[in-house]
Amino acid sequence: MIRHLPVLLALLLTALPARALEIQGVKPPDQVQVAGSTLRLNGAGLRTFTLLFVPINVYVAAFYTPVALHSARAVADSPGPLQFDFTFLRAVGQSDVTKAWTSQFAESVSYTYPGYEKDRDAFIALFGPLQYRGVEKVQLVGANTLVTDSGTLKGTISGRNFQRAFLSLWFGSNPVSPDLRNALLGN
Repeated sequence: MIRHLPVLLALLLTALPARALEIQGVKPPDQVQVAGSTLRLNGAGLRTFTLLFVPINVYVAAFYTPVALHSARAVADSPGPLQFDFTFLRAVGQSDVTKAWTSQFAESVSYTYPGYEKDRDAFIALFGPLQYRGVEKVQLVGANTLVTDSGTLKGTISGRNFQRAFLSLWFGSNPVSPDLRNALLGN
């Protein structure tokens, strides 16, 4: 009986329900449906911004993938679809939203291409003011990047090059936040 104990414990542990992830009161779903595919939560984390040495919680990011992706290379090589959910922990006005995206792209994008600036500006223009607990979704489906605000599709940016640039924000050589990158990769 004792020699069967590890097997019995393993069976018992797999029978227990998994605990849902919760970050700052946000509970990202374990899976989502995108373009007819079931994507699983690859990882999630908190984005903070430090102002005068005080950390401010900005949003909870969740990253959904068709298979587990635990490295930047695996993300870059993935055919998708992929989805990012950003649940905002504070309301943010239009001008601050534009400034924040502009700053993130300027500081963190490590992949650019001819026409990048036009695509970047079109992407940023899709975001309006953000509500407290509002959810913005960015989906990479085929060669399209879709932006959804609180369930409403705001627009699409076409091209794999823009997808590579967007992914470099999070997984490139100078990510928005190394801690957030690691959390999105499930590490």
